[in-house]
Amino acid sequence: IVDSLTSLILKGDTLQAMELFYSETVIMQENEGTTRIGKMVCMEHERKNLRRIKSMEAKLLNQAVNEKNQTVFSEWQYLFTTLDNKKFKLTEVSVQYWENELVAHEKFYYKEAVAD
Repeated sequence: IVDSLTSLILKGDTLQAMELFYSETVIMQENEGTTRIGKMVCMEHERKNLRRIKSMEAKLLNQAVNEKNQTVFSEWQYLFTTLDNKKFKLTEVSVQYWENELVAHEKFYYKEAVAD
């Protein structure tokens, strides 16, 4: 299941990944920011982010899966191209807690994107 989710993210299909693999009551958080609760709220946030960019390339750097605790740690590197053709790189770690084969909680840890 984790491989299928990862594959969609690598293809840039983040909304499809969320639709298929996130619970209806998912909780998401960026660093120490305000939590977003609910799949529809989280997907709308993702749509808003995607409207601000022309393209996104994702690369999975490292990943650890703890099946017993249903926890996934992923280190990602993203290259974004904005609508005005500026490029930015972002490295982040996501920590996912799964329940019933769906992401129930996800938190992202990163510093600000840097110009590439």
